[in-house]
Amino acid sequence: MKKFLALIVAAIVLMTAHVLAANYVGNANSKKFHYANCTYAQKIKASNRVEFSSREEAVSRGYVPCKKCSP
Repeated sequence: MKKFLALIVAAIVLMTAHVLAANYVGNANSKKFHYANCTYAQKIKASNRVEFSSREEAVSRGYVPCKKCSP
């Protein structure tokens, strides 16, 4: 029972972390932004990574959408 309860708590923590994570990721060099789960977003170096909470925020800061994931 304790293991089951621990698994439930762990699942809730993981779901909460996912909700709080940035939805969009930009590349400071290319000025393109992606969905956070896009293949190209996962290849961005930490030093070039910019996180956005909305598409509108990314566009207003001069970033253009990725042609692969079309955020």
